[in-house]
Amino acid sequence: MKFFRQTIALLIAALALAGCAGTNVAPSGYINAADFRTCLLTLGKGGVGSINASAITALRDGQKRLGVAARRSTLDSPAKIEKAIARDISANCSLIIGVGEAFVEPLMEQAKYHRSRHFALLLPPGTSAQATRENLAIVTYDLSQPAYVAGFIAAGTSASGQVAAIAGKKNQTNQTLLAAFAKGVARYNAEQGAKKSSAVKVNAKADGNGLYLGEKAPASKVKGQVETLIKQGADVIFFAEGAQSPEGLAAISKVNQDRYQAAKAAAEASKSAEPEADNGSESTPESSEETTSSPATTDSLAENDAVGSITAIWYLTDGHQTQGSPAGKNPPILTSIVPDISQAMISLIEEARKDRFAANSTQILGTYQNGWVGLTPFYEYDSTVPNEVKKKSQIIEEEFRQGTLKL
Repeated sequence: MKFFRQTIALLIAALALAGCAGTNVAPSGYINAADFRTCLLTLGKGGVGSINASAITALRDGQKRLGVAARRSTLDSPAKIEKAIARDISANCSLIIGVGEAFVEPLMEQAKYHRSRHFALLLPPGTSAQATRENLAIVTYDLSQPAYVAGFIAAGTSASGQVAAIAGKKNQTNQTLLAAFAKGVARYNAEQGAKKSSAVKVNAKADGNGLYLGEKAPASKVKGQVETLIKQGADVIFFAEGAQSPEGLAAISKVNQDRYQAAKAAAEASKSAEPEADNGSESTPESSEETTSSPATTDSLAENDAVGSITAIWYLTDGHQTQGSPAGKNPPILTSIVPDISQAMISLIEEARKDRFAANSTQILGTYQNGWVGLTPFYEYDSTVPNEVKKKSQIIEEEFRQGTLKL
């Protein structure tokens, strides 16, 4: 009887505590932002625009928007990964994120022994790993969708009627990218009702075959191939994985500069080749009008002018922001195919705070449907893209978002 009375008393006390906590404690599994610490691990410094740099920027964005605590560590050797993870665990990190394939096995191992914490992997597009624990999320991206849209835009923008793609190693990632780009060009041709003779040409095939330079192709090889593509008539060139070389962009810039100088010289020659007036006669009003209009023609020339310029489509980073050009000018990049790592970072933090990794798929693929992939703005080349092409490309992106278009 005494034991029964003690049990009842303990039960009443527990219920009272639960009632008091009802308005002061966050919902089950939810951690207040100030108490949540996200820790980011990267291997190697990584250049501007690299996945490492993008992840660091994304962490800052997540910290600013969500108010969580954050810390990051950059490692110079894979041998230091396990100790770095152990330090983050000791620092009471709620979510530990590793960037790159080197973190796959170490994070999976730690996720097994620290089930109260969350772990995540940010992997480059084209790589994959199988999540083995419910507290581990793996994020990668499908950039073939924006590559398809880029192919459509390239075809609709081309003045020469010929576009091209160039890639490094012939692997699944590049084959998928080149196939999508070729299909985008084919979509444009089909919607234009173009006959074979008038259709926009592309050197890539729908099965992924195309121009591959091999793994770690030297910059000189990229430059030489770009120069060849230009001579063959290509005026929009897609630089896929392994081919994103500044030398390739420099080759495009040089041709654009040469064409600009040639057009400028032609305009000056036209200006100076005015008909001579008869001796003793006055200039006619018509000749006077021609004299004043010629300088305007010369002044209107621009190196990034829509007609005649050769442009590039960049891959993985916003090339307009990460790539340079001779004489400090903007690079000749029409648009770039990019993942939105900031959106992924914010989503990971929010899901981990709510302890929802287990409720959702831990294999997360960035697509148009979740808004984690896309194309960058056209910047100063905006006027080179016809309005109809812009509108149609937006419709295609919406088809991907709605799931009605699949590759």
